Amino acid sequence: MIRHLLITSAFLLVNTFIFATTANAEEGSANASGMVAEFCNLGNPIDGNLGVDAPSNPTTLSSSASGGRAATVDITCNGDATLTISKPVQTKFLSGQTVFLSENLTARAKNSTFGVNVSSESISTSANIFPGTSGVADMTLEVNMEARNGTQKISPGDYKFTVTITSTP
Repeated sequence: MIRHLLITSAFLLVNTFIFATTANAEEGSANASGMVAEFCNLGNPIDGNLGVDAPSNPTTLSSSASGGRAATVDITCNGDATLTISKPVQTKFLSGQTVFLSENLTARAKNSTFGVNVSSESISTSANIFPGTSGVADMTLEVNMEARNGTQKISPGDYKFTVTITSTP
């Protein structure tokens, strides 16, 4: 009986040491990481109007002429970005109305505060946006457009044009 008790005690002692070594807690650390992607959002576009440069001899439609108003679009960028502007595209005209040649259509987007001035007629149709120390560029771009018909009068009618602005962070 003492021998049986001694073997049982030895078995319990061995099990205690085995379990004691496997039950130790390990210290460690957990890491977390994240990434904030650069972005530029364009929103809140407001259409502009084109006025006639000379009502008695209408050869040019322009947002800066009497009755005209620049279009606007809001842009928010959290990093450096490149802004591009397309040549205007005539999207509406009826039979008998003036069809403008692409080379006679121009657009310009600007924001003086951020030094943005990009034109569809220049060799480089892009401008850089730098948010500066605030880390975010939040601005309204003013978009002006002009449609010229040389020395020919523009036929009466309702004309529509589209200008595309693209931002690339």
